[in-house]
Amino acid sequence: MYEISKLMSYQSYQHWVSAEVFSVGWFFMVGVLLVTYALWLKVVDKRRIKDLILLGSLLAVGFSLVGIILEGNYGFWEYQIRLVPLKPEVFNASYTIAPILFMTVAQYTTSWKSYIIWGSIGAVVITFGLLPIYGMLGIVTLHNNYNFFYNFIYYMTGGIIGRAVYLWLVSIEQNQSASSRVAQGFQGLQPAAAKPLDEDDKTDKGQ
Repeated sequence: MYEISKLMSYQSYQHWVSAEVFSVGWFFMVGVLLVTYALWLKVVDKRRIKDLILLGSLLAVGFSLVGIILEGNYGFWEYQIRLVPLKPEVFNASYTIAPILFMTVAQYTTSWKSYIIWGSIGAVVITFGLLPIYGMLGIVTLHNNYNFFYNFIYYMTGGIIGRAVYLWLVSIEQNQSASSRVAQGFQGLQPAAAKPLDEDDKTDKGQ
């Protein structure tokens, strides 16, 4: 098994060198990623960047885990052009562009309703706009009756679950901060230590 895996890795690398890197599809993927990251860095609220990256990280991990199952185990799609010679493709739209989309939506929305509406619009643009271009350029191929509508469901489900987990983590942090403030407040209410009696007080007590 080790020798077979080693041989497959070598063949995958040779294919990447000879047919993938510096192709039209490869340059298109690089351009999409550069434009996406440049736009996000321009509009991102730097005061909230830590929270937004937490949401984006949750989404990237979730999309990656499900994507490995759907692509690797069930073969629903295959990236035939990869930015780097790794399988699965680590810079595909699900792991990079989709998390950036939902981070941006989360920045500009405050309710579930607006998050879902704008997230749906962004997911439609990626699913029915970008991915078909990827298909025409030979970057990605769909198999086993998988279609772009299923990919839309995949993005929206991940985006909703990711925000739910993010809000749950934020609530835990806020509850812990509130508990700490209450505990500090009670510490400030401790009774003062009794002052020892001076000599005059002792004499008066004795009388």
